[in-house]
Amino acid sequence: MDASHGASVETILVVEDTEPIRRLVCSMLSFSGYNCLEAADGRQALGIVKEADRPLDLILTDVQMPEMGGAELAEQVASLRPDLPVLFMSGYADDPVVRTLERSPALFLAKPFTATALAEKVRTALDRRSHGSPDARTRSAP
Repeated sequence: MDASHGASVETILVVEDTEPIRRLVCSMLSFSGYNCLEAADGRQALGIVKEADRPLDLILTDVQMPEMGGAELAEQVASLRPDLPVLFMSGYADDPVVRTLERSPALFLAKPFTATALAEKVRTALDRRSHGSPDARTRSAP
């Protein structure tokens, strides 16, 4: 079901250390009908996951961030909430973690991206979870 037409609104935690990008991504997601929570890095995101007072449906995280990157965040979230999918985004094509993630196109979104591309990847990640498809997170990221 399309988020902009569904009875329940899904909540996405956007983890991005560059504030203007984080705000833009949240604006795009809000326009598509999603609730958006923001975190500036992996540590802050982990705190939100641990203390969430509402259901989280997806984490959309940058790969490279100070303090804790996206791959480490996904690993720690998997131990707390194995049902919570993680969608990675990055603008660094040469990063080894990014090259690993690119092998699974439903789980990775290359920057820059359009609002349409973002909405499609988010829907794919959410649908994989709701249909019992393979886990939407990378467990073997370097």
